[in-house]
Amino acid sequence: MKKKVLLLISGLIYGTVTFAQEIEPFVTLKDNPGTYAMHICFDGSNYYTVNGGVAKDGKINQYNTLGEFVTSNPLKLDMRSIMYNSRNKTLYVNTKEKEIYKVVDLIHGTVELVHSGIYENEQSSLALDPQGKNYYALDNGTLSVINAKTGIMVKKYSGIKCGNKGMKGSTTVAVDRKYFYTWDADNRTVYMYSLKGVFKGSFQVKSGTIGHSLSIANGMLFVAKSDMGKPAVWYGYQIPLK
Repeated sequence: MKKKVLLLISGLIYGTVTFAQEIEPFVTLKDNPGTYAMHICFDGSNYYTVNGGVAKDGKINQYNTLGEFVTSNPLKLDMRSIMYNSRNKTLYVNTKEKEIYKVVDLIHGTVELVHSGIYENEQSSLALDPQGKNYYALDNGTLSVINAKTGIMVKKYSGIKCGNKGMKGSTTVAVDRKYFYTWDADNRTVYMYSLKGVFKGSFQVKSGTIGHSLSIANGMLFVAKSDMGKPAVWYGYQIPLK
């Protein structure tokens, strides 16, 4: 995994922060999704990536903290995100069919359906908060916060900045302990919000093209550059205002 020097330039404008210079990736990770690289998570020891586009070719790739390939396991689902729940030390995925699965056996690709149809947009790449309490789902500027246990929506925010419809970031959200993040993949701009839905600012990342790929992993924000059927690259950025 390649490390680069991080250079930030900031300016304070009406209580929000904008960054005038593109942020360089802090780490890079090469991935072989087979289809499109969709999402990445971290369990404290390893990174896990999922692909999307063709269910029969679905798989989870595993990499160590150095970005070195460990193994690949088939999971015949058209996935949009992969999430790690630190409470029960378990991986979860969500799919284009608006289903959320618990990964019971990674090696054999055994899963258990947890929820179905609890979010609006079939293209949503869900995020799970670090406490494992709530799912976050974005639908073209409307963000739903959904109780992970019951599947019941507990909050909804409208007017959230994001990319255009399609694979440009309109259905993708990432979350950490202090903020949630959306992005516009066309101009590689990331938007930051407090967990109460208050806009905090934006910054631009240097690389990344896939709207679905916005993820939090190992304390960094990741996005991917990926073309159908070709090797992909994940770019990890240190997050401003942390």
